[in-house]
Amino acid sequence: MALVCLLDLVSITGGRLRLGLMPPREGELTLVQRIVFTPGSVMPGDVLWCLADDCCDAQLAFLRGALGVVADDRIEPWPGGFSLAVDDPVRALHRLAEARKIRGTAKSFSDVLELKVLQLSELPGADIYPLTCGRSAKGRMARRCQRRAA
Repeated sequence: MALVCLLDLVSITGGRLRLGLMPPREGELTLVQRIVFTPGSVMPGDVLWCLADDCCDAQLAFLRGALGVVADDRIEPWPGGFSLAVDDPVRALHRLAEARKIRGTAKSFSDVLELKVLQLSELPGADIYPLTCGRSAKGRMARRCQRRAA
């Protein structure tokens, strides 16, 4: 399974992306490698996916080094981070699971919801997105580009 960049995440979930005042270094092409479902599980570079209001402490997630937060309301991202507002976080996660063919220990989508961490890079190697990926020379969106590392 390939990694997901923020542009992919926005198009799959139909969410509204909000970058911090100082956005992630790679901007919309920032790769998402790990999704966690509780703020206590966040490690630097993770994305907190808030499935319920009682487990969505976005400030704690950013304090622990989260790259971003996905929730059903607008959250002000910290510098270097992002927030993604989706109408229904569970349905958006379901769309992501279907689109990326998430496999591994989870046998069904309900098993995905029981996990504490969703690792998006299960295959050996890594996807490589060139710095100009998805953009033409004039800054317009171009055909998506991606290749697999050996």
